[in-house]
Amino acid sequence: MAKPTSFPPVYTDAFQQASENLRRTLPLINQHKTPVNPVNYAVWYEYVSGHNQALIDAIDTRLSKGETISNEINQYLYEKYVLMGMPEKLSQTNNGLRLVVDNTINYINRAESTAGDVANDLHKRQSILENCHDIDDIRDVLASILENTRKLTDSSLSLRQELADSTQEILKLRNELNAVKHQARTDSLTNLNNRGQFDKELSQLCQTGQVRFSLLLIDIDYFKEINDRFGHALGDKLLQYLASLLHKHCDDLHIAARYGGDELAMLLLHTTAEETHAIAESIRQSCAASRLKKKDSQESIGEVTISIGASLYQVGDTPIELIERADQALYQAKQSGRNRVQIWPTSTTAAELEQ
Repeated sequence: MAKPTSFPPVYTDAFQQASENLRRTLPLINQHKTPVNPVNYAVWYEYVSGHNQALIDAIDTRLSKGETISNEINQYLYEKYVLMGMPEKLSQTNNGLRLVVDNTINYINRAESTAGDVANDLHKRQSILENCHDIDDIRDVLASILENTRKLTDSSLSLRQELADSTQEILKLRNELNAVKHQARTDSLTNLNNRGQFDKELSQLCQTGQVRFSLLLIDIDYFKEINDRFGHALGDKLLQYLASLLHKHCDDLHIAARYGGDELAMLLLHTTAEETHAIAESIRQSCAASRLKKKDSQESIGEVTISIGASLYQVGDTPIELIERADQALYQAKQSGRNRVQIWPTSTTAAELEQ
């Protein structure tokens, strides 16, 4: 299953899991005789964590050929699979924009030079005309004026075309930059916001403290068993299907994200406790009513259910406090039999939360 990508990368492993990853990472760095620096550590940490499948495949392919993962290869893997190639993409966009600007300045300078030459020549012809009494001389002056007019017209048309081309190139670069920006904040598997963007949105909401909102943490029940039985490819399809259900409930107001692994999250803006419960329940019911099948054999994978923990923002809440309450509610939903919605505090009714 693909890692919930984020730029810059976000790590959410608990202390015990992170410590275990550390224990497994250091021997691999030493085995390949590379320095224990942040780049090498990040590459092998993601490898042993098992989340970044693209990175794992790239390393396993090299290891199967008996290759050593050198310092240089680690740097390449880090930039491509950990940073998702973002520095290179941003550099390419920046260089492209710089080239457009440089070319535009050159076109303008050339046009200004042509205009200056024409103006100087016209001043000379003006002086000649003031003392000109011969028709042949006048004819020569007119011919020169016409030639200068042609040069000025050609320069103007050339500049107009060059500026039009530059405008198109700038629009293309802007679209590329928007695509890079979208990729940096979007999970590649589900097309939801990634964890980094989710954390940013939640932090902003808590800092302002002026918007009533709630948080949902959504977890697929028995997801590991589904993966083990039907394979990770189907697990990915299941995550994509659940993401599509969240998309349908987002409208243009709420925010959905891949929180980590098989866990998704939603920020429901301007919602009461009753509305929060209604939206969460609608998502739960939609998932439970689905009858998903394997694409190749049409074999049913059986009922797929989700558990949802919800927490309502209270004035002064930090993101961590809000997440912890939603996580506790999710834990209660799991302990109570799964396939249910739980709002924290679990002993309080939705009506009491509104008071």
